Amino acid sequence: METPSLDQLPKKQQQLIESARDLFCLHGIRRVTIEEICKNAQVSKMTYYKYFSNKLDIARAVIDVMFSEGLQHYFAMLSEPSPFAEKVEKILTLTLAQVHAVGATLMDELMDGESPLHGYFLAKQKKTRELSLDFFRTAQKDGHIHSDIRMPVLLFMLDQLSDLLNHPDFIQIMPNIEDRASELAALFFHGFSRSPSQG
Repeated sequence: METPSLDQLPKKQQQLIESARDLFCLHGIRRVTIEEICKNAQVSKMTYYKYFSNKLDIARAVIDVMFSEGLQHYFAMLSEPSPFAEKVEKILTLTLAQVHAVGATLMDELMDGESPLHGYFLAKQKKTRELSLDFFRTAQKDGHIHSDIRMPVLLFMLDQLSDLLNHPDFIQIMPNIEDRASELAALFFHGFSRSPSQG
């Protein structure tokens, strides 16, 4: 079933999800209480339990909203009439923006194998990776990528570039995030793309 966007939900439910997202991204899920979520949202606990059965329930809703918003940006980017290299750059920037939005504490929790939300988060990530794979397969079919490059290798390299974008040494060399994304995308693109002379 498709996840509804945040603005399709009742106002009080929106406020609770937005409150939970703000608090979870700052402090992680474990340290935040339902009482704090309600207080920050200015919504009663009775109303909270109208929409969510427990804290894990609202945490899943927060994850759904984050991925839904990310996909909206992704599809909007794909529909733009921009060159392939520019789209690769935007994918890298979008990936990093999502990591920043989640926050280090929450990301650590979601990637913890002991977390009850770990499997749920990985399933969402898998769907996002499948979309990236579709994008690069189409690009390869259209001649933007060398035909002998294997998709799993390309995706692995893309994952590594996402990590490099926020590497402290790279930030010191190039503080601006758009500049870093552009530089990495250029290196990445020229490494696997078909040059005009190859036809």
